[in-house]
Amino acid sequence: ATLKKIPATRLSRLTEALANYDPVLNEYFFDRHPGVFGQILNYYRTGKLHYPTDVCGPLFEEELEFWGLDANQVEPCCWMTYTQHRDTQETLQVLDRLDLDTDKPSDEEIARKFGFEEDYLNGTMNCWQRIKPKMWSLFDEPYSSFPAKVFAK
Repeated sequence: ATLKKIPATRLSRLTEALANYDPVLNEYFFDRHPGVFGQILNYYRTGKLHYPTDVCGPLFEEELEFWGLDANQVEPCCWMTYTQHRDTQETLQVLDRLDLDTDKPSDEEIARKFGFEEDYLNGTMNCWQRIKPKMWSLFDEPYSSFPAKVFAK
């Protein structure tokens, strides 16, 4: 009766025809995380789904998906801890999208950025055109060089 409390889930649909059933031992075998399974079984008994803090969020989500349970059923007392991994993953995705190339741009790319690519290609750059990108880096990119780091402090 306990396993029938939450319909349309893997545990509510156990039958002897499942591949996980061993007729000799008269038992089901699921090679899943035992700590998480304890929380899931407790959810069937109490109707309250708590997040075990000794497992990572993605593992818990994977287990919930396997058992056919909705992650939105996690109790409010555990919700912040449980969703913390999602926030972390979103932040990491944002950081991955940032252009953090360590390769220095070529002189031609720099000239294009500052609007004097034609002068660069013609070899007619004046003194200011050669110094401007270095000055820009000095003031705008504090980690671009040692002098920029000193100036930033």
